[in-house]
Amino acid sequence: MKISFLINNIYGIGGTNRTVINLAEALAVHHEVEIVSVFRRANATKFDISPRVTVRALVDLRPGSADRGAAGSTEPSEVVPRQEEFYAQYSRFTDARIIRELQRTDADVVVGTRPSLNLFVAAHTRDGALRVAQEHMTHLAIPLAVRAEMARVYPRLDAITTVTEADARSFTENTPIPGIPVVGIPNSVPRPSVPPSDCTHKVVVSAGRMHHVKRYDLLIRAFGMLAADFPDWQLRIYGDGGEAGKLRALVAELGLAGRALLMGGFSPIESEWAKGSIAAVTSSAESFGMTLVEAMRCGLPVVSTDCPVGPREILSDGEDGLLVPNGDAEAIAWGLRRLMADDALRRAMGAAALSNAARYDPAAVAARYVELFEDAARRRAAAVRGYRAPAGPRRTAAPQAKVPPVSLGSAGVDVTADDAGWLRFSADGPGEGRHRWQFVLRHKPSDGPALPDLPLRTVRKPLDNGGTRYTAAVTPSALDHLGDGRWQVTMRSPKTGAVHMKAGIRDTRALIDARERLVARPTAEPLGWNLPYAQPNGRLMLRTVLRREHAECTGVKVTDAGIALEGVLCGDRLLKPGALFVVSRRGQHPVNFAVPVGLMGNRRFRAEVPVRKAVDHRLDRWEDWDWWLQPDPADRAKVRVCHLLEDFPDVKGAFTYPSVPLVGDEPSEFAVIHPARPVWVRAYCSASGAMAMNVVDR
Repeated sequence: MKISFLINNIYGIGGTNRTVINLAEALAVHHEVEIVSVFRRANATKFDISPRVTVRALVDLRPGSADRGAAGSTEPSEVVPRQEEFYAQYSRFTDARIIRELQRTDADVVVGTRPSLNLFVAAHTRDGALRVAQEHMTHLAIPLAVRAEMARVYPRLDAITTVTEADARSFTENTPIPGIPVVGIPNSVPRPSVPPSDCTHKVVVSAGRMHHVKRYDLLIRAFGMLAADFPDWQLRIYGDGGEAGKLRALVAELGLAGRALLMGGFSPIESEWAKGSIAAVTSSAESFGMTLVEAMRCGLPVVSTDCPVGPREILSDGEDGLLVPNGDAEAIAWGLRRLMADDALRRAMGAAALSNAARYDPAAVAARYVELFEDAARRRAAAVRGYRAPAGPRRTAAPQAKVPPVSLGSAGVDVTADDAGWLRFSADGPGEGRHRWQFVLRHKPSDGPALPDLPLRTVRKPLDNGGTRYTAAVTPSALDHLGDGRWQVTMRSPKTGAVHMKAGIRDTRALIDARERLVARPTAEPLGWNLPYAQPNGRLMLRTVLRREHAECTGVKVTDAGIALEGVLCGDRLLKPGALFVVSRRGQHPVNFAVPVGLMGNRRFRAEVPVRKAVDHRLDRWEDWDWWLQPDPADRAKVRVCHLLEDFPDVKGAFTYPSVPLVGDEPSEFAVIHPARPVWVRAYCSASGAMAMNVVDR
């Protein structure tokens, strides 16, 4: 049969997009599947979609498109209710495009994916096609006026699905549609391509958009209650959104800088789940709970608030996770404590989570949808004379769960890092033909000339689906060529130029252990570090580090009185008695202030940052002061203090420190520039990884 999904914007990012793509890919193994996006605002989709699934758009809103400003685009929609969340996006122009598509479709089944689109599907889909409405929102969260319109139009549907059984009951009770079945079918989550977590890294992970409904404030407060008892644990929250600023302020208020990290968006996310040992979901409401299933499929036990719908259908409380009362920070802390304190319990629940989450595999969920479609076809055939049920699934000798990408540029490169400095690349591309593609690293200098390209020995393996798998490795010795810099990961053949490759999975969990070992026993050898990361455009890069000497910041403590730091020195020099910590003003009027460091061995140090000196000697209202270590008082050679050696690239964004308000100790000769009111001093890590502080009069 042919199945057509109608979605608002498949080119964006969001939970509905993810679950629709997962389902479409699974159905496409045996059926013809298309995703019809009402809007297109980008050149490519954010999530990978195999060429087996057809993707097309009805309204092109990219710059220069004829659809921008088309006749009727400023007139309100006559189908979408004003109270619907995306009402402002629709118009009489978009109404006409959607209605024309539904009347002309040759699909056997048309599936709408939100209330506004389900109204179109119910009212305007041609009579020969089955009409199915997917409801991804919690039913009672839909405005009353929209539900009233649903009650009026939905009787033309053949079936309605919700993502939980509880919401199916809520739908039936609150918006009954006589004669139309309402079935709870969960969202699907594919099996991750990374190995599951072993629950040994002391990291609590949470992920989702930065929105007040996710109640990350409760999670941060709960973690703060445990921070003193579990000093070696870390909280990582992944996601973007408008609440990030408030949450950073809360982290600073609770003194959790460097312990509770806001990691920003990350895709694909499964490698980050697998770095953790506990997943936390603290939402006040969930329509389903995709993040719960994602975490469980990576082998993590979950501490989740018991929302009205969603988590209680996914978790088996006490077996693969813990359900705690909604909106209660102390209850969340109780759940986290149980798992943080008990290694055996954590591992047992993680194993149970991995096993229990298999029921959300896309193939299993797709089978339930096929059963739904077939049941709807039988009911339609019994009620409508002359209706012809759609054909059954395609029968092939060996259906391929995956198909190769149509071009190498659309293929993603998966990278695995180990704790010995190796990086291993893997990419599935189209058939090799006569190209003989090869991985090549291309230098992207911040200044100065580019270094020569570094071709990597590339192994090519034909796949059963007609594609080719390319693998290569970067060895620790390659750092002698790569040095300290940034490199594009490209592929090139003798017949073509270089193709900058898309980032796939970046599994860098081994770097957590590598950093811990280095901090515990700093090396006397030159320091090397390989870190893969994705640019904002999704392209794969490497950050390489090779330094004869390196001072790594291992902690920053901010109090009302000042700033202290700890660090380790790597390389051929040792710390000598009288070693100095130096702050150096940037700009046209450099000056240095030095203080002795406290020695904790011959490679470990602690220092009180001379912030008052910097305040007293300011020349401008905003100044930046760089941090340096002088290991030997008799040798003026200094080493820049950095925070580089992490398993993720955005150290600057993740490690944010509060500002310290200070009044100088000495009368200042710069009375106008340096008033008596407090001056704010804030430590930070630059984008390059170098530690510094700014001194600001504001």
